[in-house]
Amino acid sequence: MKPGYISVILPAGGEGTRLGYSEPKAFIPVAGKTILEHTIDCFYPFEQVGRIIIPVPARKLNDAREIASKYPDKDVRVIAGGEERLYSINLALSQIEDCTYVAVHDAVRPMVSPEEIQDVFDAALTFGAAMLVTPSDYTLKQLSADMIVQGTADRSRIWQAQTPQVFSTELIRNAYKKALDDQFFGTDDASLVERTGHRVKAVEGSRGNIKITRKQDLDYVHYKMTELQQSVRIGYGYDTHRLADGRALILGGVTIPFEKGLDGHSDADVLIHAVIDALLGALALGDIGSHFPDTDAAFKDIDSRLLLRKAAAIIDEKGYSTGNIDATVVAERPRLRSFIDEMRSVIAGDLGIDSAQVSVKATTSEKIGFVGREEGISASCAALLFKKDR
Repeated sequence: MKPGYISVILPAGGEGTRLGYSEPKAFIPVAGKTILEHTIDCFYPFEQVGRIIIPVPARKLNDAREIASKYPDKDVRVIAGGEERLYSINLALSQIEDCTYVAVHDAVRPMVSPEEIQDVFDAALTFGAAMLVTPSDYTLKQLSADMIVQGTADRSRIWQAQTPQVFSTELIRNAYKKALDDQFFGTDDASLVERTGHRVKAVEGSRGNIKITRKQDLDYVHYKMTELQQSVRIGYGYDTHRLADGRALILGGVTIPFEKGLDGHSDADVLIHAVIDALLGALALGDIGSHFPDTDAAFKDIDSRLLLRKAAAIIDEKGYSTGNIDATVVAERPRLRSFIDEMRSVIAGDLGIDSAQVSVKATTSEKIGFVGREEGISASCAALLFKKDR
């Protein structure tokens, strides 16, 4: 199908009274954004999503429109919802014109993963109706009005409903028409579709896709999102060395045939030095000189690969791993293209990652500056680090 064939409805009318707030839960701030913004962010990158419709209480229309204005590259619409969820979703369905599928997702489930969204999208294309579910870990009892146990459910067949729930547009419209005619107020959209006789495909989701209902839910989401902000770190490194006679030219741990080499206290591998600075900088740990000073005789003419391994060990001790490396070498001569793959392999090996995670590019300075005059070579590097699972 062409891009934009799914409309996403994010009902955002739930009140925050159980959380101690006097406004709808979706507008509560968490980790620098409202819960609603975090939830929009979950769906915004998908090219399948052509429209996002957000029913909100009338008193929050202006706030919601301000949020929607932050997403100019997709059709994000805000509408006044009804007194009940059934009416709000029905109003949102009237805004759907050219999308062949509709996804309904709780606006206060801001931690659904891209993989879960894609899996339920794919299932809906095959079955016409699909939803996320998670297995129940608890024994469920049926009680009488006076709290007497009347039976025990078969836990192996009990699953908890989640969102998103995705349906063909015609199917969900028909389900809502029937529900409105019957004044059937189901607790989720799948229950409305089930009443039409259409089967709904269940897709296993994760417990991380939590719906914020109580204060402990909000506390958990705040903790996870704050932790996430600290779990990804980006660093940048730059280095340059003079070219000199009587030195071997070593770049990325590879000896390059050339009449000159780089001058420095160590082997002057400008590429690896830039990588080290990027790794250390990502965690605000200073630069290569602060860890391996050129005033220390222990580092005289040292192989920079040893320093790279030491830097990798420091990163590991801090609880981080390398996500990827993107480096550029600027040299007028020699041509480096034929050595690039070997450089990537060497750097990856010393960092303990796959060579696919290491990019090395080479360019010239078009005869401009000290590199253009063949007085030296420079390198720059960006590094992405991930906090390891505890």
